[in-house]
This record gives sequence, structure tokens and C-alpha cells, in this order.
Amino acid sequence: MGDSIMDEHDTAQADDTALAESGDASAPITHEVEVAVSRTRAWDAYVHGLEEWWHPGWTAFGTGLDRIEVEPHAGGRIIEHGRDGEQREWGEVLEAEPGERFAHTLHPSHEGDPTVVTVDFDDLPHGGTRVRLTHGGWNESNLAGRAKHTDWPMLLERYRAHAQHV
Repeated sequence: MGDSIMDEHDTAQADDTALAESGDASAPITHEVEVAVSRTRAWDAYVHGLEEWWHPGWTAFGTGLDRIEVEPHAGGRIIEHGRDGEQREWGEVLEAEPGERFAHTLHPSHEGDPTVVTVDFDDLPHGGTRVRLTHGGWNESNLAGRAKHTDWPMLLERYRAHAQHV
């Protein structure tokens, strides 16, 4: 991902308290965002709309993003298609429960073992959906890449805008 881009207008709630409280550099990165749509619509926007809300400049090749292909079932793949025709597998889908959870490995931006991104979708009492993203699986082999993943709040704001306008 790119450099962290947040200002006072960003409303994604950072919840990276595991690192702050424990001092454990391998703690999962967690963030939440609330979207004013149903869980099913929120899940669809996250999974099927990934290429719409993902930052187009943040690619594995740096040549520009053409599209992101998501095979939304356990064992499926997430594949980046660059404008130059190159393809790179970002990860494997681990769980795909529409309206509930989407989990996948992630490997495009760091060395070492793949990490795991898990996104949970929960009803809010006043309507809408709480989307909680947990990016874990950090260990000695991939920990140097953790700092590249500070842009989840900005990406989740892009996701929120997409989810609420599709």
C-alpha cells in the first residue's frame, strides 16, 4: 500500500489497540467502519466491488491497475490484472460467507509468509453494518512489511463510499 493518507475528514475508526496496549509488533491490525447498508450489500460491495474501491495506484507491479479478480469461495484466488497485461495473485480466499465474513491471505506487498485479512460484517442497532477488518498473521518472516499496511483507514473510507453508492 502507499503512505498513510488521513486527515480530519476521514471517519474510519482505527482500533489498532492490540499493538498500542501490548507493544507487540506482530499484533493484528484492526479497523472498523460503519456503512449505511445491509450486511449482504456491504459484503457484496467489499468482495465484488474490490476493484472499484481499491486505490488504483497501489498495485503489485506499479504499472497501474486494470482490474482485480475475486473468486468468492474458499480456495478461490484474488488476482491483480495490471494495465500492462501482467497478473499477480494477491492471495487465496479462506472463508466466504455472504453477509457474514470474508477472509483471505495477502501477499502482494511484503516478503515472507502470507498474512491473513478477515472482514466481519455485523448489524448495527440503528441500522446499517459495522465492518471490522483484522489484518493478522504477522511473524518474523513478514514483520518488516507490516508498516506498509497503515492505509487501511483510507481504503475503508473508499470502500464505505462505494458501498453506500452502488
